Amino acid sequence: MASPSRNNQNRRRCKEPLCHSYNPGQFHSMAIRTSPHSTITIPRSTSDTDLVTSDSRSTLMVSSSYYSIGHSQDLVIHWDIKEEVDAGDWIGMYLIDEVLSENFLDYKNRGVNGSHQGQIIWKIDASSYFVERETKICFKYYHGVSGALRATTPSVTVKNSAAPIFKSIGSYETVQGQGSRRLISFSLSEFQAMGLKKGMFFNPDPYLKISIQPGKHSIFPALAHHGQERRSKIIANTVNPIWQTEQFSFVSLPTDVLEIEVKDKFAKSRPIIKRFLGKLSMPVQRLLERHAIG
Repeated sequence: MASPSRNNQNRRRCKEPLCHSYNPGQFHSMAIRTSPHSTITIPRSTSDTDLVTSDSRSTLMVSSSYYSIGHSQDLVIHWDIKEEVDAGDWIGMYLIDEVLSENFLDYKNRGVNGSHQGQIIWKIDASSYFVERETKICFKYYHGVSGALRATTPSVTVKNSAAPIFKSIGSYETVQGQGSRRLISFSLSEFQAMGLKKGMFFNPDPYLKISIQPGKHSIFPALAHHGQERRSKIIANTVNPIWQTEQFSFVSLPTDVLEIEVKDKFAKSRPIIKRFLGKLSMPVQRLLERHAIG
């Protein structure tokens, strides 16, 4: 039998107060208050380190380990939390190798219900985080009061088969400097898309619609160059189009977003076919960084 003093030590260790209290909405203001080189760590829950039986561990499960954007059913995230829960608890979506809680791709509050068990529906949309054909992610449950990580799902493979890709970015240069605004001129070529969704009876006749939009968190208002738009030629009757000879030039800020949509040519004989086939949104800065890496 364990001694009373040892039990008291264990009790003190389990009840030791946690140091931080953060939720996703506070991460932005928190980053402003801290220096650029400082690191904030959120304490790990003790649920799956100190307790040895699986029945005593908090769990976060996801309905599928595979998700195809635009094709799969919405994911169901189910939690079973053994420790204290709070209405401010939240669940974040992360790249599989991300360790910082503030670097979520998306998040949802779990709701005001204080139950230790529950579930939410999660729809994943095409975004700048899913520019590769496949991306591995996971979901993490955080305690709203303490900021402690309660549980993590197994990995989920997100497939964005309809996302257009391009193989070549032409040379780019700064064409205008005005204060902190640095306009950049660049060109893109050799586009292709794979595995586009086909209609019930017909393959699509896809074309590209490419535009420059202001970034979501840009400090600049909408400017004259925003809304630039280019359209490619139509490639008839294919789910794997390639635009090999066309080149498109743009002027943008590094904080802008390049949006590439794959659309189906509208045909009166095929009105039931959806015109939208796929989309890729990528920050211009990330685009240039990828080009620099080669």
